[in-house]
Amino acid sequence: MSSKDTILRLLEENRGRYLSGNELSEQLGISRTAVWKAVRQLEEEGYTVLAVNKKGYQLAEDCDILSSQSIRPFLRRPELYPDIQVHKLLESTNKTAKELANHGASGGTVVLAEQQSGGRGRLGRSFYSPSGAGIYMTVLLRPTEPAETTMLITSAAAVAVCRALKAVCGLEAQIKWVNDVYLDGRKLCGILTEAAVNFEDHRMDYLIIGIGINVTNGDFPPELREAAISLEEKLGRRLPRSPLIGELLNQLSEIDLSQKQFLEEYRARSFVLGSYVNVISPTGTERALAVNINDQGHLLIRLDNGTEKALSSGEISIRKV
Repeated sequence: MSSKDTILRLLEENRGRYLSGNELSEQLGISRTAVWKAVRQLEEEGYTVLAVNKKGYQLAEDCDILSSQSIRPFLRRPELYPDIQVHKLLESTNKTAKELANHGASGGTVVLAEQQSGGRGRLGRSFYSPSGAGIYMTVLLRPTEPAETTMLITSAAAVAVCRALKAVCGLEAQIKWVNDVYLDGRKLCGILTEAAVNFEDHRMDYLIIGIGINVTNGDFPPELREAAISLEEKLGRRLPRSPLIGELLNQLSEIDLSQKQFLEEYRARSFVLGSYVNVISPTGTERALAVNINDQGHLLIRLDNGTEKALSSGEISIRKV
């Protein structure tokens, strides 16, 4: 690790207090001039470093540039995430994670981008991903459980997002089956999971979980302004992203898919159950009552003719009364 990266790690780990030049010099075994040069490099990369005579250096409170060093202090078990990559611009974090998986990347690899040029949601939709305005993250997993168990990961990820929002922001979010997290009836977060299956043993070779969260108000396109919400709009202030990312990774690692207890919370946070919905499929749209979510994460619906179905995938919208 370079002197610049080590200093960044120390500054991130000591948010809220100054580190003297002597302290940094002694810890790194370099001169104070070398410390100053490393700090200048960080400033050239966009970091706001406060330098006060006889006190030392400190990251500005509102400095919100993502890095592995900014996220790791918030991880309870950092060994579960050995490689956290942050990129200025990617076409899609899911696409990059898949490329890494195909080249042998280990489970627990995390890919983040400050901006996506081709962020994707479900059913081929685009995901609005302007620079610095959100959390655009993909986690790569190498599951050992049977495929039918790992198929619950989308539901588990939605619960993990809600738990992280509660822990970091004090917010109670709701879930729209199967993969969207809402606040005040507007979309805050989308989740896109993709997998590659080994057909020889019918197990998943890898699984990737893409999570996009609106953090700042940004400049939503007209078609999204009524439907989307950001944390900044809800909280009335700009939220640092690293603590939320760290807690989200903690929550993901702490959910046991095989035990399925998280499904109770998933059901409790659903704003779909008990409502009439439009079930959208290639053959048309049907009205149905959303009855329950089973232990496989499927949405149980009842059509107007009394027929009951279990939806494993697809698209629904809440019917307006």
